[in-house]
Amino acid sequence: MGKRLLIVGFIAGLTLGWSGMAADTVLPGMTDTSAYITAGPWLAGRAGLGDTNAWMTMFGLHFRYAIEVKYADFFSDFRVTSCFWNPVQQISDIESLVAQGVDILFVDPAAEAPLVGAVEEAMAQGVPVILASTGVNTDDYVSWVSRDNGKAGFLYADWMGKKLPAGGKVVVLMGMAGSSYAEDVYRGVLQGLSAYPSIQVVGMAYCDWSPVTAKVAMAAFLQANPQIDGVIADGGQMGLGAVEALLDAGRPIPPITADDWNGWLRIAKEHNIQFLAVSGGCPLAVTCVDLAVQVLRGQPVPKIVEYPIVTFEQDELDKYYRPDLSDQYFAINELPEDWILQYYGK
Repeated sequence: MGKRLLIVGFIAGLTLGWSGMAADTVLPGMTDTSAYITAGPWLAGRAGLGDTNAWMTMFGLHFRYAIEVKYADFFSDFRVTSCFWNPVQQISDIESLVAQGVDILFVDPAAEAPLVGAVEEAMAQGVPVILASTGVNTDDYVSWVSRDNGKAGFLYADWMGKKLPAGGKVVVLMGMAGSSYAEDVYRGVLQGLSAYPSIQVVGMAYCDWSPVTAKVAMAAFLQANPQIDGVIADGGQMGLGAVEALLDAGRPIPPITADDWNGWLRIAKEHNIQFLAVSGGCPLAVTCVDLAVQVLRGQPVPKIVEYPIVTFEQDELDKYYRPDLSDQYFAINELPEDWILQYYGK
């Protein structure tokens, strides 16, 4: 929290016709992109993590929508690789995309440290790099778009603290160890819980945003703890796994944090669960492409862009839940309805 520059106005107004900022005007916190001016149509590349879960799939759809529809006339092709969270493979993917002559490179890093050399080398070869969601341990990139993951963790913890004013025992289910996304969320959780010393964390597990892994972890926590008063899960898929374990154990379902995943909203409605949903930010892929267009036109862009967080609770469930769509849909998105029905309609 506080380490990212909040440029909500920029996100809200980012268009091809963004005026009021000359190409040679570079304000503090902005990146000079005059060296990257390139005649279109452009070849874009993405060294991605792969469609490893529903969030990543919708994340990828937002990239495709932005390039294939929103800016269809500006890009000649979009080449995407998938490393499936293997940083060694992702380094090779970055090198391959640079060798193919991409004009802009999107990277959603598998880990913070291992990707440093590959990202810096791409920049050294004149390929502008935009980091998507997760970060890298270097400042040598054009722009980084992410939600404030520390803030998300803090929101989870603060909500749980208010739900358990007398204190209690909670378990924490985080994403993938080593991911800047997951680690920042966890740091935010710990910061938020520090204001509620009567709440005790009796278990923490990295569950890779997987309902299966979360169910196994939750089952182990239930066996070891006769009392669990809350579950802080960074996402609805892990929340679903936790609920399944609770149901199997015949235990009451306590307050749970989650996100806007339709599968979570379904089970929350079925079992009348108290929850806080914190949006995961998969539409930030569109913002990445917005920025890419600005970069290749030589317009300054923010070094760091914070994508806004949306939160809602049980009383707003019906506003976001769509029973006509599959579990894999996320309510907070920027896809047109025809895309939503094509990819998520039952």
